[in-house]
Amino acid sequence: MKALFYTLVWVAFLSLSLAAEAPNDTTIVFGERVGPIKPPMTLPGLKAAFGLKSLGGVRLDGPEGTTVDGIKIFPGTEKELEVVLETVGQDKWVSEVRILGKAWKFSNGLKPGMTLAEAQKINGKPFEVSGFDWDYGGYANFEGGKLGFHVSVRFFPIGESYSEKISGDVQVRSDDKTLLAAKQIVTAPISVMFELPQPK
Repeated sequence: MKALFYTLVWVAFLSLSLAAEAPNDTTIVFGERVGPIKPPMTLPGLKAAFGLKSLGGVRLDGPEGTTVDGIKIFPGTEKELEVVLETVGQDKWVSEVRILGKAWKFSNGLKPGMTLAEAQKINGKPFEVSGFDWDYGGYANFEGGKLGFHVSVRFFPIGESYSEKISGDVQVRSDDKTLLAAKQIVTAPISVMFELPQPK
């Protein structure tokens, strides 16, 4: 009985230790995890990953003025995250994690402030960028590259001016000279996308 008792105590202690240490893991590995957040993950799983009894739901900004269900984790700190939830079946699943805090680091070096050329090197090939001056302006399409559909990245031009050829609903290659002349950089937040389970 004593052996069983000490085993249970050890398991309980280990579980508490892992829960306490989880928030200290701030490494992002595409297709695998954002710290302790691993796909596929439900809302209860998210609570367990951070050792929290509850996570208050909020409405987060969505596309074109809409809002979406979500959770704020460590708001106002260097570990701040916004987690977008999507309902599949009876559960709410993590579909997107927006990286707001500076403590989070991508294992492949991706980060806000990075140039088009630097992002292209990480992707392993040229990609397309949506034209500017509309709701989806500056978003990258990494299809076929190493970044693929794992991440949502938006670029912003910091040059004094740029050609109308790269404005509006157009797609421009990242190695296009006109696009490069606009001196674009990655803006925050970068979003990590999670694949959702198929509805049964």
